[in-house]
Amino acid sequence: MLPPPPVRVLVADRDPAVRSRLAAVLDEADGIELVGAAGDAASARATLRRRLPDVVLLDMRLAPLGPVARRPAVLVLATFDSESGILRALRDGAAGFVLRSARRNELIKVVRLAADGHVVLSPDASRRLVSAATRLSGPRDERLAQVDRLTAREREVLIGIGSALSNAEIASRLGVPEPVVRAVVSQVVRKLDCAHRTAAGLLAYERGLCRPGAEPAETP
Repeated sequence: MLPPPPVRVLVADRDPAVRSRLAAVLDEADGIELVGAAGDAASARATLRRRLPDVVLLDMRLAPLGPVARRPAVLVLATFDSESGILRALRDGAAGFVLRSARRNELIKVVRLAADGHVVLSPDASRRLVSAATRLSGPRDERLAQVDRLTAREREVLIGIGSALSNAEIASRLGVPEPVVRAVVSQVVRKLDCAHRTAAGLLAYERGLCRPGAEPAETP
């Protein structure tokens, strides 16, 4: 059996030291292929369109990169004093975020998770983002109201998304075939008017269906 193809990653950060460190870590990691390290938006866009990475580690100051033929998973590179910017990026379709100071093993892990379609939010990160979401969205956010209009099955799947479970893991938890979960995920993302499953998962936190670092909350 042939080994799986490597995860192709583009690093885009304005800080040369951060960019070099992240690129060096990923370049040495097994199963990961570094396709470029860009320091500005123009270079990032050019590499993105030419090399077609699976994952982009993106400095928030360079976002958005614009439309591309093949949409990669975007991990926002951030610090903990930028919750509102991270929140906007997640709602716009980012697959999650990673601290620019992340250690080697954590960085490699989140890149692989993002490539596999997972929601990439650590418990500590989630707590900070949920707090920011509460301040920024307000009680009349229509998308939060839309969560209450989901069917019971859709809410169960949304809880799984917010709990950072893959489609296979949600299927195992609910005892249904994975293609069923895949179809329901698409329905949930569409009904909640989200650009990405990560944005839908964040709504699960905002609505109180999930608690960072804990088992999913019971559906009210």
